[in-house]
Order: sequence, then structure tokens, then C-alpha cells
Amino acid sequence: MKKRGTFLLAISIAMLTITPTVDASAAGSVKVNLFDENRIESINNSYPSLNEFNCYNVSDIRSDNLTEKKSTSKTLLIGRFDTSDAAGPKFAWSNTTIKANFVGTGISVNLKSTGDNWFNVIVDGVVQTPINVTSTTSSPIALVSGLEKGKHTIELVKRTEAFVGDVQFLGFSVSDGKLLNPPKPSSKRILFIGDSITCGYGNEGTDPNKSFTTKNENASLAYGALTAKLLGADPMTICWSGKGVLRNYGGDPKDVMPEIYNQVLPYNKNLTWNPKNWVPQVIVINLSTNDYSVGIPDKTTFTAVYSKFIDNIRSEYPKADIYCAIGPMLNGENLDSQRDYISGIVKSKEASIHNKVHFIEFPQQDFANGLGEDWHPSVKTHELMAKQLAEKIKTDLGWKVYSGN
Repeated sequence: MKKRGTFLLAISIAMLTITPTVDASAAGSVKVNLFDENRIESINNSYPSLNEFNCYNVSDIRSDNLTEKKSTSKTLLIGRFDTSDAAGPKFAWSNTTIKANFVGTGISVNLKSTGDNWFNVIVDGVVQTPINVTSTTSSPIALVSGLEKGKHTIELVKRTEAFVGDVQFLGFSVSDGKLLNPPKPSSKRILFIGDSITCGYGNEGTDPNKSFTTKNENASLAYGALTAKLLGADPMTICWSGKGVLRNYGGDPKDVMPEIYNQVLPYNKNLTWNPKNWVPQVIVINLSTNDYSVGIPDKTTFTAVYSKFIDNIRSEYPKADIYCAIGPMLNGENLDSQRDYISGIVKSKEASIHNKVHFIEFPQQDFANGLGEDWHPSVKTHELMAKQLAEKIKTDLGWKVYSGN
């Protein structure tokens, strides 16, 4: 993990240099269509900060009185999973979700982790204490106990991003009951491809001068997950802090996102994702912020690489609407260039892709809305981004924006 930690430090320093000169007053003058304030507020209130919890680690708690052995068969898996190990599926990407229905008074989970991973736990739609999983040996973690015996739902969501480490799901165990048939997936699917912004890097932090901590990264409160929830869709989130299109932060051209986005586990280049396994109607690409960390990239080269990336995605998902997004961290001439490059690419694709490629710009983050770690977007900024994106998809595709739970 030392190598990964070093890479993370580079990202932290990198993103700090991109944003401090944003004109907060100018950013604050941008109008965003707030079509459903109560909806976002209810989502935000259901995910309190980790600072409000007594968070626990896998080694700190055990589950007792288990009447059913662990099971992985009666679960809904949302995201990319390596199912080659009979012991249980492995996963790494942000927002990977495991859902189940059960009857009983409590439920625990068995997980292995190669890094400092955090998970949101949601029981019957109510967020419980997040769990921190760091051990490569499994131990049962009690997720909830003392429930009234009856039917319940459990949802486990990976808060932390792929570079933090892989996780293996070894099954749920139910107290005084059993697992039921799994929940049904949504008929709507959105694929998000991005960098630290899409990961929710540091979004629960409150001091932009502090570096990244895993506990303050909450992919469930990043704009992608919030957008999906507003639209009643299942999200697949493929993101990695510091990644770019042509070059990563610091100018490193190795393992850019177009080269790794199709992997099941990002550290296993031999295991590629089969796009037929999960077909989205909408794809959102928010990449290129890190391409500008060492100056404005060459337009011809950048345009060629980004354009080819769209073509590759289009070949995998020919019926999907593709949204090419920018913002909200760049400013000045970097933002002007980014807007020119990507909006130009979208315009050049409109005819050949039958108006199914779109451009969207998230306004520069307003410092009055708070800042996360290393000057990354706060939860409030992510909420505004989600509203804007959901409204855009609603307008283009006619999808309903939900105001319920």
C-alpha cells in the first residue's frame, strides 16, 4: 500500500494548485435550476458526516445469535464484480452496492479488504453507522441489531474509491431469520466515468487546506450518486482521483482513464468488463481537470484522444446518451480551454451520433458553499451539480425526477 499512498499524496498536492484563484463572487452569481430543494435536502440529511458517528472497524465488533450461515446468492449486486472466486465476489470501484431483503432481528456482513475502505450501511432506508474495513482476513461485522422481527432491507455502499483497495464480499448473516429474494434493480442505469470529483474526494471534509482522508470521501454524496437517486436510477461509478484523458495529474501519461475504465478491478489488467453485463441508457464523462495540472494540453492531441474515447464508449453502448461534462474546479484560461475543447468535440459528434452526445458545464464552485479536502467540491456543491445534471437528463430524455425517498 505504500505505493498507493504516495500516489494519493501527489493527487492531494495537485488539486490544491488548481482551485485557489477561483472568483467566489463570480461563481456565486451563476444561477442553477433548483427544481426540487426538498429532495436533495432529504438525501443529504440521510447521510450525516462520519464525524457525527462513533465509527467502528471490522476488528472492533462481532455479531452473535446468527441463525443463518453467510450467503451471497440472495443479493443484488450493483457495480463491477469479479466472481471468479467461489468464496465471494471482489470489487473496488466507488459506489459499488450490495442489497438484500431479509426477515429477522439483525444482520451482519463478512468482508475482506486490501485497504482502508469505508462503507455506508442503510437499513430500511435509514443510514446507520458507517463501517471501516481494513483487514485481509474476514470477521463478521454487525450492521444492525435489535430490529423488530419482520421484513427488512439492507444496503451496503462503498464510499471509498478504487485506489484505496479491493474488497471481497463473503456474505450476509441474519439473526433470528433468513435472507429473502433479492431486490429488483432499477430499469434506469447511468454510468459515470470521472476523476476525484466523481469519487466525492474529501467531500465530507470542511478544511480545504487539509489533505485527503478516506473517512471523508463519500461517493454516496457525490454528484453522480445524487443524480442517480434523483432519477431513480442505478449508478455504476468508474472513477479514480488524479486520472485524466491524455495525461494524469503531474503530466503522467500512464494508465489514464481511457486505458483503465473497462477493467473490473483496476489493479488487474487481465480482467476486463463485458459491457453486455450491464447496459446504461445514460453515460456521464467528467474528465480532463487533471490534464490541466501542468498547463493547457495540445488541442489537436487532446481532441483526438477524447474523441476516440467517446467512439470507444459509443461502440460498447450504441443506444446510450453520452454527457460530456466539465467543472467545477478549473477557472481562468484553463477553464476557457477546457470548455472550447470539449464543447467543440461534442459539436463535431452531434451529426454522427444522432444528437445523443451532449455538453454540460457545472459552474465554478462557490466558496460560500464550503470546500472539501484539498479544495475539492463540498457536499453542497455536489448537490447543486446533481440538480443541474438531473434537470438536463429530465429535459433531454423525459425521465422523471423523484421527490420521494
